[in-house]
Amino acid sequence: MTLMNWDPWRDLADIRSIYNRVFGEGLWPRLPGDAQLGAASWYMPVDVAETADKYVLKAEMPGMRAEDIEVTVTESQVTIKGRRDESREEKGVNYVRSERRFGTFSRTVSLGVPVDANKVDASYRDGVLEIHLPKVQSTVPKQITIRTE
Repeated sequence: MTLMNWDPWRDLADIRSIYNRVFGEGLWPRLPGDAQLGAASWYMPVDVAETADKYVLKAEMPGMRAEDIEVTVTESQVTIKGRRDESREEKGVNYVRSERRFGTFSRTVSLGVPVDANKVDASYRDGVLEIHLPKVQSTVPKQITIRTE
């Protein structure tokens, strides 16, 4: 069993994420301490798949440029940060509805076991960031054959 440090602020940020998924982005009230909670302008959905030797994280980030995305990996966490700027240059246009999100974003995902940060590979294609996170070899399960005597 791997023990992880508990961060109460991250738990509150997770509650905010769940609230936003259920009730919609932007309905959670802005609070003076939002900066400490890692509040971002928009929420990025992610999928994390696990195989015997690695995790594969996929994050939807349409309209982004790879150079505007930052990925940081620690022992058992991956953080994705960046900024998506608004590009409205039309003159004389009045938006009657605007649902796209702009501004900063940050998402930290905790993984079950340590990963090898030196072997992480990330690619960005068609609005999806894909990160391959190889597990540290000592954590890959190994089937043990039992001898009989």
